[in-house]
Amino acid sequence: MALEPVEGAASTAKPPENLDWDLHRELRWRGGAWGAAAGTVLIGVYVATVGLANSFSHVFEEIGRLWYWMLPLVLGFSVQVGLFVYARRGARARDKAARPHAVIASGSASTVSMVACCAHHLTDVLPVVGLAGAVSVLATYQSVFLLLGVLSNLVGLVYVLGLLRRHRLSPARSSLLSHMMRVPFDRALIPVATVAAAIFIIALLRAR
Repeated sequence: MALEPVEGAASTAKPPENLDWDLHRELRWRGGAWGAAAGTVLIGVYVATVGLANSFSHVFEEIGRLWYWMLPLVLGFSVQVGLFVYARRGARARDKAARPHAVIASGSASTVSMVACCAHHLTDVLPVVGLAGAVSVLATYQSVFLLLGVLSNLVGLVYVLGLLRRHRLSPARSSLLSHMMRVPFDRALIPVATVAAAIFIIALLRAR
């Protein structure tokens, strides 16, 4: 007797359940700790670069001058790392294979952007003409590099939030994260990345 496929077998598969509230609370605190640590490291890279190239008193002057760039850079990267840790550990707790990677690339862009804030000071301590020329380029395109960091943070956040929504890695109980999951982040990555790339290209062309 021939075997006939069972109709609607795929449609009857149950979607993954939301995270347990106690697990959500644990992941929230753990993700917050990692996010705070990531932001501290990012600030540390900037302080060390400016302090060693110029003076540590000059660090506060630069922060006061560029705070409107640094604030979204640090906060965006910190939130992104926190959500990354939340997603990874939440997926492991449910034996899902959700492995975010965007935070790595975005973190590199954020670090480069922070260093670009103070790159022009490195010419005071780098006598090598080639290195000084490279640093001069960074200083010339300082705003562009800062914009790159902010845009990369935005794309990374949308990517991780999309993973959280796709794999239902949020609590069913009412919370800030569960309310955010109503937004279709899992379908917004390509549009957001396209707009971010267009903004960066326009800024790069205008800076030339």
